[in-house]
Amino acid sequence: MTFKDFSQFTHPTRVVAGRGMIDTLGFEFAKDGAKRPLIVTDAVIRGTGLIEKVEAGLAADGLSSAGVFDDVPQDSGTDVVERCADAARAAEADSLLAVGGGSVMDTAKVANALFVHGGSVLDYEGIYQLPRTDGYEGAPLPLKPLACVPTTAGTGSEVSFGAVIKDAEQNAKISLADYPFFPRLAILDPESTGTLPAAIAASTGMDAMTHAIEGYTSTEWTAHGDAFATAALKLIRDNLAAAVEDTSNEDARGNMLVAAAMAIVPGASGNVALGATHSMSHPAGARYGVPHGIANSINLPHVIRFNAGDEPTAERYREIAELLGAESGGGAADVGESLAAWVSELTARLGLPQRLSAVGVPEAGIEQLVDGAMGDGCTLVNPREVSEEDFTALYQAAI
Repeated sequence: MTFKDFSQFTHPTRVVAGRGMIDTLGFEFAKDGAKRPLIVTDAVIRGTGLIEKVEAGLAADGLSSAGVFDDVPQDSGTDVVERCADAARAAEADSLLAVGGGSVMDTAKVANALFVHGGSVLDYEGIYQLPRTDGYEGAPLPLKPLACVPTTAGTGSEVSFGAVIKDAEQNAKISLADYPFFPRLAILDPESTGTLPAAIAASTGMDAMTHAIEGYTSTEWTAHGDAFATAALKLIRDNLAAAVEDTSNEDARGNMLVAAAMAIVPGASGNVALGATHSMSHPAGARYGVPHGIANSINLPHVIRFNAGDEPTAERYREIAELLGAESGGGAADVGESLAAWVSELTARLGLPQRLSAVGVPEAGIEQLVDGAMGDGCTLVNPREVSEEDFTALYQAAI
């Protein structure tokens, strides 16, 4: 293995995993100083009865809810984040507790910044933009304690230092990343995914797989990250189909929660460095509302074939193929095709769409999608340089 000239690794979120962990939520979150958290969720999750169980878990150890903000949509926007921060302020909360999928957790992360520092979401767009003790060189000022209870096994937002929020004016998704965004606590309890429909279990599971594969092949790979990526892929290999085919399988659901939390870790700063698959999926979600995991599941095979044209990346794909049980022999193009076909066969087995056109993306929109992909930060760490022409060809293949 090559010894890289530079790498870094950070993973500060405390992860508590197991059955019945929601019941001990108050005991665990109190360790971070929380006493009165605002619960951030969405209307669907609130309707399942999970929030009542969360509130009981808080109360069991003396914590009380400052209220519930349940107005988070599938793709949360800047306006939602600002209203969430206002709700935390009005409730005099001392912490935040996100119960939901990636959109809910990302909303809570960025709302926390507005709650503490004021301003607007766009003030903190980019990387390392939160207020510091002494300008850019200073230490970032802390945010309020944030705990996450993920209700999908995919985004890994419960352990990452990034967030993605939609800006309606730009009709684009913007990224924010900084160390204070790392949640203090993640609770991984299979009960939290107990009502997750099979289709969403499939798409979010493919999001986790994409994180692990892109993290392993990104230019930002690290030895630490490789360990997380390969462990996550083994769990996904052994549990994703089982979690989709039998949604009552607690072992499979619990293992997928752990896999998702591990898959996001590879890359610099303990937050997965992604690649062209995500570059393609972000604008598809922003412009056409394609759920992120579905977009990734469609785009990933095409990006694998493209990236396999880079010999070192093809060798990393060979290692992934061997781990997953795909054919790994032959040259670079062969292993790329084999791994891409394995992924496509898996997504078909899971009942996921195979083309972007099947989820509302028109061929006429390719030019705008390419513009979005070229400007996406994930493009910078893709292992093979991607031009506008390359992205055009990739979208044409995916549509």
